[in-house]
Amino acid sequence: MKKYELIFILKADQPEAEMVARVDRVRDILGATNGEITQENHWGVRRLAYEIQYESRGNYMFLRFKGDGTAVSELDKFLRLDDQVLRHLIVVDEEWDDRNRAAMAKRRQDRPQESAGAPE
Repeated sequence: MKKYELIFILKADQPEAEMVARVDRVRDILGATNGEITQENHWGVRRLAYEIQYESRGNYMFLRFKGDGTAVSELDKFLRLDDQVLRHLIVVDEEWDDRNRAAMAKRRQDRPQESAGAPE
């Protein structure tokens, strides 16, 4: 199973229950395909960079999940057909956190040590 990240934006005028219903539907789709949500982060209502379907604000949800190609295609289909979803994006999570930590550790290690003494 691969790891994925999903971000979708609902219309801002929708109640909180609508967001919960969408997340529950995503959970159902993943459950049917032996996937699981590993992280859930509701970013709330934010201003959009540009208008989408005459909307200037959107309600953002970020999810990390494990699944296979079937789950991704089912999620994509569900989110494309839902008229309350302004935009969505599903990408493969390539262990960004691990790679970033390793790169930062290497930079710290390669950085020359500053001496405590003043320059002469």
